[in-house]
Amino acid sequence: MLKTFFYLGFFANKCRRSDSDLVYRNSGWTLLETMIVSLITGILSSIAIVNMLGVMNKNKVQNSLYEVKGALQEAQRNAIKMGKECKVAMDVDVNPTYLSVDADTKYVGCLSSQGVDLSGIKVTENFSGSRIRFSYKGNSANLGTIVFHSSNTNAKYCLVFSNLLGIMRSGIYTAEISPAPGNPSGISGDNCESTI
Repeated sequence: MLKTFFYLGFFANKCRRSDSDLVYRNSGWTLLETMIVSLITGILSSIAIVNMLGVMNKNKVQNSLYEVKGALQEAQRNAIKMGKECKVAMDVDVNPTYLSVDADTKYVGCLSSQGVDLSGIKVTENFSGSRIRFSYKGNSANLGTIVFHSSNTNAKYCLVFSNLLGIMRSGIYTAEISPAPGNPSGISGDNCESTI
């Protein structure tokens, strides 16, 4: 069978006949083969890099949700533990958005860290003020929704404050953010699906 392939021209450049034995030449790769492999590798790596950047941007948005939720839960726990009111300020009009303890000295100890830096993340909220207040019992009068999103990804995550008990739920925000009459922020807690 190998003789048939040899006589038909297969293996013509890879081996030569010598005393009825096939002797293989060590010829290596041709320039064309190397260029084709390089082209295929380049195309596959460019596809992989684009997908990797999308995943990284999505994770950055999701991590900002987790950091803010963790900081707010910490402020809530510390309000209960210290038996005093805690206020956390979130100024979404400043770039970058930053979550920190209210500047008043009576709120010292509400957060153990300096705050949460949300650089590169767009934050949309529909609270009545920029301060989130927790009473000494841990409940909050702030009702509203915070949506975290970025121009680099379609992923939107949300954090919803529920009625007076200080209960927070997070999830994926499923609607578009579009301001409307009566809803200038364009967001609603009804569009926050609790899946995470």
